[in-house]
Amino acid sequence: MKFLSTAFAVFALLAASANASPMLRMETEGKTKSGLQQVQQQQQDDSTTSSTSSGCNLTGTYKKGTDISSCSSVTIGSLTVPAGVTLDLSKTKSGATITFTGTTTFGTAKWEGPL
Repeated sequence: MKFLSTAFAVFALLAASANASPMLRMETEGKTKSGLQQVQQQQQDDSTTSSTSSGCNLTGTYKKGTDISSCSSVTIGSLTVPAGVTLDLSKTKSGATITFTGTTTFGTAKWEGPL
């Protein structure tokens, strides 16, 4: 029984090492800030925003400056917000309904200085 639990622990450790977070992979690969910006640009190109009459759907990767000002209802599906980008929902119509239906994931990045 001890061997089995040890084997599972080793397997979990190897899986975690192989699937390290993107930030750790970038650090290991020696990518610079410009590399991070290229990754963010590629992620932003993969975003999806669709609107029907007065309702808007946000899915995919959020792009800075996405215009939701004409939306009276916003449905946020599975959405990824890249590191360094703020999910800005402040420009919706007054009284708009915002509904989260999926998982929203926020990217992380290192920076110098206080919060």
